[in-house]
Amino acid sequence: MIFLYFTMAMAKGTRSVDETKGELLFTETIPKKLQPRKVLAGKRWGILENLGRVAEVVLLVFLIDLIASTDLSVASNVVNILFCAVALVLMIYVTEVISPRGRRMSYPVKVWSKGVEVHTSFLEEVRGFPGFIPKESIKALIVRRIDVNIDGKVENMPTTLKLRLSNGKVLDLGRRNYHELDKMVRQIKERYGVEEDQPLRS
Repeated sequence: MIFLYFTMAMAKGTRSVDETKGELLFTETIPKKLQPRKVLAGKRWGILENLGRVAEVVLLVFLIDLIASTDLSVASNVVNILFCAVALVLMIYVTEVISPRGRRMSYPVKVWSKGVEVHTSFLEEVRGFPGFIPKESIKALIVRRIDVNIDGKVENMPTTLKLRLSNGKVLDLGRRNYHELDKMVRQIKERYGVEEDQPLRS
């Protein structure tokens, strides 16, 4: 009995604990096929994103200078300015929307006792999507489910997850491995008392 208590205490002691986030309850395992390629592994993806942001700043400065020093009465000059402006918008969209979505699906979600930790970009944080979402801010789970044959038995498993936040926004975590997502959804529902909102089935 004493040995069992000691073992449980040791196991509990090995769990990660953070002063702000609380106790780490669940870390998603990302299947190898969904993990970032070697060129994007580790901090490289973030470095490439930051290089893209530097390029955006350079292009913005160039665009401002172009507008200030160009004769706007010439149609070709206006076309050049519009071309640069469109290029800048596309670059921002890639670095702040497309890339963060890809990273979110390629990096594990962590469920802590005080909230959920996900990858978000700087622009997303400004828009109200923090990288660490306190459990009080999660109002509901929007889950898309499909019927999956597991060992000869059909089970309705989750494939995508969105978090409906208290600020009215919805954070899309994207498509994920259904085994891992099922564990994640169960943890959030059981630990936070959050339910599924209008579950989607297909």
